[in-house]
Amino acid sequence: MRRPGIFPWMTLGTFAATAVFAALQYAVPELAPAFQREPSMLSEGEIWRFITALLVQVDGLGQIALNLVALMVAGLYVERHYSRFLWALAYVGGGLIGETAGIFWEPVGGGNSVAVLGLVGLGLVHLWRAASPMPARRFWPIIGSMLAVWLTAIHNIHGPSLLFGLILGAGQYRRTAQDKGSNDRFSSRHGG
Repeated sequence: MRRPGIFPWMTLGTFAATAVFAALQYAVPELAPAFQREPSMLSEGEIWRFITALLVQVDGLGQIALNLVALMVAGLYVERHYSRFLWALAYVGGGLIGETAGIFWEPVGGGNSVAVLGLVGLGLVHLWRAASPMPARRFWPIIGSMLAVWLTAIHNIHGPSLLFGLILGAGQYRRTAQDKGSNDRFSSRHGG
């Protein structure tokens, strides 16, 4: 569903918050270590760090630039084609799943790339179902799905996040298709 004229509050707000925290972590060097993901956060009851790890970019300026650009591209695409609720679910869900995988596979770190990949997965499902003869509409979702499985298999924290977005999108697509089928059956029975 294309939603023309919708102002992208989710994407721009998340972009702004992420950019502010990126700047703050340079002004206040203690911020990144205090907010990043690490195993001690579980034993010390700092569960909130699953969220704050999404706000700090611990790998420097390259990570900041790449993650902000990816957030803008994926975020705008998803916000144009899905509800804000699904946008938030893909971003937060993908982020939490990635940070949870990170505790086991990459115990220390931080960044919003895992959350962005939740959006990418959701966007790939939309690209798949979009009505167009262009081969790219099928190519990129297939590549993205294979990449999600491969990243998960090699214990890269981005794989589960991408898988989450793909599954969320597939579930939404299935629900939409079922709703459309119900409406079509109702219309044919009732002369509509």
